[in-house]
Amino acid sequence: MPRLHAPSKDDSRLLPPFAALPERCIHVPATDAEFAAARAALMAAPVLGFDTESKPLFHVHQTDTGPHVVQLATCDQAWLLQLHHAQARALAADVLASESICKAGFGLDHDRSALPARLGVALHNVIDLDRVFKRHGYASSVGVRAAVALVLGQNFHKSKKISTSNWAAPQLSLAQRHYAANDAHGAAMVHAALPAWEQRQPAVAERPSRPARPAPEPRGPGSSSGPRGPRRAHAPREQEPPREPHVSHEQHVSHKPHEPHEPHAPRESSAPRSSPRPSRTPRLLQAPVTPGKPSPG
Repeated sequence: MPRLHAPSKDDSRLLPPFAALPERCIHVPATDAEFAAARAALMAAPVLGFDTESKPLFHVHQTDTGPHVVQLATCDQAWLLQLHHAQARALAADVLASESICKAGFGLDHDRSALPARLGVALHNVIDLDRVFKRHGYASSVGVRAAVALVLGQNFHKSKKISTSNWAAPQLSLAQRHYAANDAHGAAMVHAALPAWEQRQPAVAERPSRPARPAPEPRGPGSSSGPRGPRRAHAPREQEPPREPHVSHEQHVSHKPHEPHEPHAPRESSAPRSSPRPSRTPRLLQAPVTPGKPSPG
């Protein structure tokens, strides 16, 4: 399947604006009564849009203490849980650990590891919507802005300045509240409209399954480990004709009559020499001379 490209920021600006939540629909609980109302609403919701915010790190040696805010939203309301409140941590832990509540968001790989360490619970029934779009041929990280453009046909605006603000502050600014609420609300709206959008998409081609490998043959003790393919059948060898009995050299010589050796012919020189070599005269053997006796004549 060819890789598809999500709408760019310039493409999104041509669309009508995303219908953001009004201020009255954004809840930041701080009192016991507000936390009780938030718990009743969140634990009864079947599906929630989900996102987190953390204080940015500007130096290498800074310690990451986030996430600092957990935002959860339905299609008409949002709750921002500031985790410096003990009641906020308890409520966030109960919602995220619930198997009956579906939590849908974008780019949740970091949250899957950071939140269990922060809240002390495992996350259940969490859907990363980026993976849904990846199945349809889009990049691994689509994000809420491009997803809103694809599914809802609207322009989702995100401020870089607000995203890098201090999310660990005791009081969130108005801009921070709207930014965090819209992230969770956008995920909830995309998740609600996703089934109809998927029906309009071409069928996802399944990858062909690989053929099963043949079962390895049983091997005896002492053989090397590891899978082994089927053995190749060898053709039967042709029977060779019987060889003559071997006769040793002594036996072979004893049966042959003695033949006189013929003298070898002298080898001719390949090239004539410039001058013949002088012949050597044989030395005469003389008898030893005894002192006092004349030598024979």
